[in-house]
Amino acid sequence: MPISDVNFGGSGVAQKLQIENISDQANGSRQIFTLSNDYESGSLRVFWNGIRQSGNEITEITSATFQTSFQAAGSSSLIVEFYQA
Repeated sequence: MPISDVNFGGSGVAQKLQIENISDQANGSRQIFTLSNDYESGSLRVFWNGIRQSGNEITEITSATFQTSFQAAGSSSLIVEFYQA
């Protein structure tokens, strides 16, 4: 079964895993990032230069924005996985 069809949240409704590259938002000082789609609270997985960041380093602000405890340089890779709300 492809990952995009995995049930999430126990609601019985299949939700698709979304992957978004937000590297273009990294500038060395920004810590608040915006996704193009709303995400399901608690489903964010942020990868900074390929390393998954822990929950201690990510704070959900709204259903489409989150804040990091780090400042990613402009040359950084920022990939976010989430279940769309």
